[in-house]
Amino acid sequence: METNLSNFLIIISFYLIGSVPFAVLTYKLMSTEDPRKLGSANPGATNMYRIAGPLPGILTFLGDFLKGFIPIYLLAEQNITISYVYSFFILFGHMFPIFNKFKGGKGVAASFGFILALDYLTGLSILLVWLVVFLFKKISGLSAVISFIFLPIFIFIFINSIILFLIALFHSLIILFNHRTNIRELMKDSV
Repeated sequence: METNLSNFLIIISFYLIGSVPFAVLTYKLMSTEDPRKLGSANPGATNMYRIAGPLPGILTFLGDFLKGFIPIYLLAEQNITISYVYSFFILFGHMFPIFNKFKGGKGVAASFGFILALDYLTGLSILLVWLVVFLFKKISGLSAVISFIFLPIFIFIFINSIILFLIALFHSLIILFNHRTNIRELMKDSV
């Protein structure tokens, strides 16, 4: 009974942590444009960067990153597989935040945070892929898509677990689905 209660409390807590809309908080604290009304209308770091500049974009990224990193870092030593499953509640909170009418970001910054907390080699590797692609192409969406295509591969290389590989594959599919509009645009541009 206690275990069920503690699991429920973790799930609810992680969803609520994930729901904190750092783009909205940043825009209100810094009196910038509302990211929900301009650009892609997505309350995430990339849109915040586009409409308000580097500092609001970086602050939004750090907030979203840390809300993924801190809870999982505190939990990950117990069991990495269970921690990875719990991390999805942070992700779902980020994508469907109760504090912003269930309209959230695409989940990249929060995912980077909890992946780094789960396994630093995997986390650093996907961050490096994102950075290299961005330096060459200057397209955040493309960088995210490619880094998350590599996620299950890095999980398998560094952790060598079929279960974690499958969880990472599911995670990647969520991120790719969230970037489906970006993928369509990139495919149009390449034709």
